[in-house]
Amino acid sequence: MPLGFKQMAKDHGSHFRSFTLLGFRVEIRPGFIIFLGLVVFIYGGSLGLWAAGTLAAFTLIHELGHALAARATGAHAEISLDFLAGYASYLPSRPLARWERAGIAAAGSFAQGSVATVIMLLLGANPLSRSDILRNEATLSIWWAGIVLAVVNLIPVIPLDGGAIVSAALEKIAPHRGASFMMWFSIVLTSGGLVTAVAFEQARSFLPLAAILLVMQLQLFGSRQRAATPLAGLSQTDYIILVMSGLQRVGNHHEAAKIGAEAFRQQPNALVAAKISQSLTALGDHDGSLAWMRAAEQASFIQK
Repeated sequence: MPLGFKQMAKDHGSHFRSFTLLGFRVEIRPGFIIFLGLVVFIYGGSLGLWAAGTLAAFTLIHELGHALAARATGAHAEISLDFLAGYASYLPSRPLARWERAGIAAAGSFAQGSVATVIMLLLGANPLSRSDILRNEATLSIWWAGIVLAVVNLIPVIPLDGGAIVSAALEKIAPHRGASFMMWFSIVLTSGGLVTAVAFEQARSFLPLAAILLVMQLQLFGSRQRAATPLAGLSQTDYIILVMSGLQRVGNHHEAAKIGAEAFRQQPNALVAAKISQSLTALGDHDGSLAWMRAAEQASFIQK
């Protein structure tokens, strides 16, 4: 599940276990284990075990889809599995086109849904047949965790993949305003869904999803508002550069470059691109550093 286009800050001090899969660092956080435990507790018995197992597997497959798509653009990607969701954070080695960001956002649900469909067909179950889906706990769990959640993730609201795809498209139509519009649209639509779920018994099963999405949206909105109100006397760009410089001074070049890449996506700036290039040089990514220096040159011409 993405936030923005999945360039998220990571807390390296709170992971439970990490390993490498297909060249990607995968971090399992305590919240993910707690979440799976809750799934087992809620559903109970063998169904709970199947639900938790398939949820864990397809969450990882989903994030691998994002990570593989990001790597195809030359970005460095890592995966974190946490409470309720997984996240694939990536550091671009160059400015990404809108269609590339949309492709990365769509890749997770595509991988998740495709693998689940293939597994069901191999089991002799038609994913469109109610009787086949309900054949046993395995087919029900694979259909729910693999196919249903992949489709849900394409709902066009933030922070779901569908929201990231639509946001990338809106940025082309209304540069620098698309993301803000998408945030407000998501909050209004999700609030409407929450009210509907409370008012109508037929929609009551969607209540937990709507509530969780609304909480996440409000948290995101708050964090973006704080980021948009920098220190007195500083512009937002100056504030971003100040933050990046502080991270670079303590050697956290990876985080500095990620913050810069997200800021550059929202508002191209030559100094931000140059700072990203600095961090990539420190990280040993010389090709990426050159790409961002070229981006800095292009941005400087636009600013003039």
